[in-house]
Amino acid sequence: MNQQLIFNHDHQFDDAAVAVRCSILQGGLRNTVYIRMPEGWTAEAWLAQVREDSFFWEDEIELALKKGQLDPDGSLWLDGAV
Repeated sequence: MNQQLIFNHDHQFDDAAVAVRCSILQGGLRNTVYIRMPEGWTAEAWLAQVREDSFFWEDEIELALKKGQLDPDGSLWLDGAV
């Protein structure tokens, strides 16, 4: 387990962002992750899919953070994929 990166598993659908939102703790700082909903999905179905594939998304989040894709405001945006 990576102690520098903690996944809070607090997935929710954010209507304004049209994405699943969750938070992570990275080095003691709380950051927000948004996983954009692909076209053709309902909010409920996309939220359920992201929760089901949480280990996949954890890997994607770690990779994006290593690439420095975190916004200055502490947000990370990922495109949803089926």
